[in-house]
Amino acid sequence: MISYVLEKPLALSLYRHIRHDIESGLLAAHDKLPSKRQYALDLHLSLSTVEQALSLLEQEGYIAAQERKGYFVLEGNVRPQKQNPFQLQPLAPDIAKPDPDFPASLWFKTMRQVMMRDQQYLLQTSPSAGSHRLRNVIANYLVHQRSMNVQPEQIIIASGTQELYFLLCRMFKEDFHVAIESPCYPIIEQVYQNSNATVEKLDLDQHGIQLDKLAQSQSQFLHVSPFSSFPGFIQASPTRRKAYLSWIKDKTGYLIEDDFNSEFFQSGPMLQTLYALDHHQKVIYLNTFSKSLSSSLRLSYMVLPPTLIDLYEKTAGNLACTVTMLEQYTLAEFIENGSFERLIVRRRRHQAQVQQA
Repeated sequence: MISYVLEKPLALSLYRHIRHDIESGLLAAHDKLPSKRQYALDLHLSLSTVEQALSLLEQEGYIAAQERKGYFVLEGNVRPQKQNPFQLQPLAPDIAKPDPDFPASLWFKTMRQVMMRDQQYLLQTSPSAGSHRLRNVIANYLVHQRSMNVQPEQIIIASGTQELYFLLCRMFKEDFHVAIESPCYPIIEQVYQNSNATVEKLDLDQHGIQLDKLAQSQSQFLHVSPFSSFPGFIQASPTRRKAYLSWIKDKTGYLIEDDFNSEFFQSGPMLQTLYALDHHQKVIYLNTFSKSLSSSLRLSYMVLPPTLIDLYEKTAGNLACTVTMLEQYTLAEFIENGSFERLIVRRRRHQAQVQQA
């Protein structure tokens, strides 16, 4: 009599018991299994449950059916038995690290509003470059708050600036010879080198990249954080910013403006970005909401010059956007209803108070 102790789901439990008997050698190769009816009677199962278990064993090559004879064990399925049975080792609980400056209740309230109002959009796959709604909202914000004349079609949404770095490497491939600030955010150099880009380091002084180093550079691209470099938080002087734009004008590549922190370092009206100052469509602009909102929000964007839209479509337009539509619609609403701008003003005021203390 068959005497397995089964758990739900019953078919899976029966399958595991029979598989264990085969792998341990209790059921040897060429042995005939009990009939389906015998399993059903002894274990108080339905025939369909038994058939599901046997079908799975057959698909995985443990048994084979012979017409009018039943099921037989196949060769080659004996496994060495481990002395210590597998025991799950759970990880420690996630560490709660609340961001006291982030209005979490307002963010989740906005998310609930979006879930109620925009349900028909949220379960769709995001377009490669990001949702049209968020790109429209970001373009409007850049026009009115940063004096950047940007069309929504120029904006690419990504889950963090690292993904944007990879996209740039994919777009320019073996022609990507890029100069970077030294020192700089180490991930920039790592991503570029891992993507087989040619990387050149240009030393910084208190005003930005040293002009003699820039003049000697043979690179065709320049990656800078002009308003707040990392880790030195150096603000490039007006003369250096103009030098960057003048240098890139005669190159075949582009200036990559990594503007991750400019919302906070300025206490008064914000200075114009290099993108806004450029008259030759030679600047690619990057920014992230991970810094301005919360590090837990992995959402960044890139503004391409109009001349690069076709290149993006050819080289990366088939890639999936890894930011969910729910996050994109929530952020769009958060910006559009003024919550984002109020948060920026509050954080800048707080930072100014800290600096004065």
